[in-house]
Amino acid sequence: MKVRVANVEFDNVTMEETVARILEWVRQPARPALVCTGNLDHLVSLQHDPSFRAAYQEADLVLADGMPVVWLSHLQRGTPLKERVAGSDLFWELARVSHETGTRLFFLGGSPGSAQRATDAVYRRYPQAQICGVYCPPFETFGTDEEQSHIRSLILSARPDVLLVGLGAPKQEKWIIANREAVQVPVSVGVGGSFEMAGGVIRRAPRWMQQTGLEWLYRLFQEPSRMWKRYVCRDLPFFLRLVLSTMSARRNPLGR
Repeated sequence: MKVRVANVEFDNVTMEETVARILEWVRQPARPALVCTGNLDHLVSLQHDPSFRAAYQEADLVLADGMPVVWLSHLQRGTPLKERVAGSDLFWELARVSHETGTRLFFLGGSPGSAQRATDAVYRRYPQAQICGVYCPPFETFGTDEEQSHIRSLILSARPDVLLVGLGAPKQEKWIIANREAVQVPVSVGVGGSFEMAGGVIRRAPRWMQQTGLEWLYRLFQEPSRMWKRYVCRDLPFFLRLVLSTMSARRNPLGR
């Protein structure tokens, strides 16, 4: 079942259901699947980025990564989303599954060194995890044909079951759509800053802030110069407009 929020179709699944679906695709791959982890910032970008919208429309699973998305689903009429399924939590669930089942993971992207630090953190917690490849493409040469060919060659040689791509949105989703047929990985997931969080490069907000939708505020305090424009100037006004329009539509379902 899907729930439409701000013109985006989210899959109404729990974390357990998400992991089960990914494992099913790994066991019985039909075509390379894309998993998007949608948050409020994605909703903003989707308004004016046609190729990003196209990636979401082609996605096989769209998760509600942010609490604002879940809140909006509860404000509108109809069935709300069951829960938040954060990409940074899904990262650890897939690491656990890899430890238990031998599912092969490949980490692509992240800031320099963060994917390797995330790998080390995974092995400390799940020593039998199967991480078959780790690569952080150089920012300066990422767009060249030579670098793109190198990335595809690394992934093809590693033969992962799940490709975790931490290039940031919308870059990671666009890259997956452009390359998923070439690399032939059963499942690719855009995980944003999950490598940095797992590796301790960025501290994640306390659990109570995650559950109350204040994780963005914690990030803002950590990186004010980088996050101010995104969170305060762009995302927050957009969210408030969505709340007002959603509540208005609920009071006047026929537009009267």
